[in-house]
Amino acid sequence: MKHRKETITAVLFFLLLATGLCYIAFLFLSGQSTLREELGKLRRDPGYVLDFVEQAESALNEDLDQSHGFIQLYGGFQRLSGRRMLEDVNQAARVVRLSNGTLNFSYPDAQPLDVSPQIQAVNDLHDALAQWDIPLLYVAAPQKIQDGQEEALLPPGIYDYANDNADRLLAGLQAHGTDTWDLRPLFAQQEDYASLFFRTDHHWKPEGAFLAWQELTGVLAQDYGIHTPSEYTDPANYETKVYEDYFLGSQGKRTGTLYAGTDDITEYIPRFETNFTYASPSFAQERTGTFSQSLLFPERVAERDWFGGNPYTLYSGGDYGIATMTNHLNPDGKKIVLLRESFSCALAPFLALSCSELTTIDLRYFDGDLLDTLREIDPDLVLTLYCVSSISNQDLFTFQQGET
Repeated sequence: MKHRKETITAVLFFLLLATGLCYIAFLFLSGQSTLREELGKLRRDPGYVLDFVEQAESALNEDLDQSHGFIQLYGGFQRLSGRRMLEDVNQAARVVRLSNGTLNFSYPDAQPLDVSPQIQAVNDLHDALAQWDIPLLYVAAPQKIQDGQEEALLPPGIYDYANDNADRLLAGLQAHGTDTWDLRPLFAQQEDYASLFFRTDHHWKPEGAFLAWQELTGVLAQDYGIHTPSEYTDPANYETKVYEDYFLGSQGKRTGTLYAGTDDITEYIPRFETNFTYASPSFAQERTGTFSQSLLFPERVAERDWFGGNPYTLYSGGDYGIATMTNHLNPDGKKIVLLRESFSCALAPFLALSCSELTTIDLRYFDGDLLDTLREIDPDLVLTLYCVSSISNQDLFTFQQGET
C-alpha cells in the first residue's frame, strides 16, 4: 500500500512538472517569457554569457510566477501528496493545514511566552487612565486554533501556545483589577467554530466580528453605560452580499488555491438609516455617507484578485495608525478609543454604531504620544482588542514613549 502511494505521488509530481514545462514553453513561444528576453540578449551579445547564467534562474522563476503558476504548482503537489506542513521562504513562520482543512501559521521554535512585560504594560496604562477617570477594558479575541483543541488540530510535532499565553495574561490583568473580557468561550459555544474564520487567512470572518460585537454591546451597556439600539445588533436588519471565491488570505497566498481553496467574504449592509464620517491622516480626503459609503471600501471587492487583492479590507480599509469614525446620528453618545490590530478591521464599523465617536489606534503604525492623544480625546472608554495570537507583538503593548 505504501509503495502504491509513493508511485501515485511520483506520477502526479511528473504530471505537474510536465504542466509547468508546458506553461513555460507557452510563454516562450508567445513572446511573454523573461527567459526568452535573456536568451535574446545572449544571442545579440555572446559576452553576456556570465550575466545570463546569473539571471537565468530568476528569469525562469519569474516566468512560472507570471500567473503565480509556481505557487499553484507547488501547492497542488503538496495537497496531492498529503503534506500538512509546507516549507516557506520564511522558515520562522510556516503554513500548516489543520485537521479541519483550514490553514494556519506555525512556528517551529514556539515556546510559552513570558507575558509579564505585557501584563505590566496594560496595568500601567490602566493606572494612568484611572487618574483621569477613564476606564480601560482589555478584550481577548479568539484565534483560528480553538482553545483546548491544539493537539487535535495541529500536525504531530507542531505546538501553539497562544491560548495559554492569553490565559496567563488575562489572569495577571484581573489580579491587578484591570477589566477584561474573553471572547473565546462565546466562540466555543457556536455550532461550527471553524466557520467563523477564513479558511485561507488568520482573521475572523465578518460573521465572527459581528458575533463579537453583539457580545460586547451587552458588556458596554452593563458596565460602561454605552447603549446600542437592539435593532442594530439584529442580523435580520442587514442585507448581506456574499462575494464567492473572492478571497485568498495571507496563508493561502503562500500555498495557492489548489492546496486549500479560496474564501467567500460577506458584506453587511444596514437596512436602517446611518450617517458617518471616517477620517484619518492616511486618507486623501474624509469619507462621509452611509455605513456602506464611509466605513466600508467596496472598491476592495470591485474585482477578484486572489494574489494581489485583500478583500478583508472591505471593512475599515485596512490598518491605519489613527482614524476616527464619527456617528452623526448619535451626537450625544459616548466616545470610545479602540486600541487595535488587524482583527478590528471587521469589528470597528459595527462598534462605531454603538457610540458617537470611535477613534481607532494601531500602535504598530501610530507615531504620536498615546497618553497625550488619549487625554486630548478624553474618551468614555478605552477598549483594547487583540487576538490571542498577537500577544507576542511587543509593539502592540508599547503604550508609553520610551518603553522597550
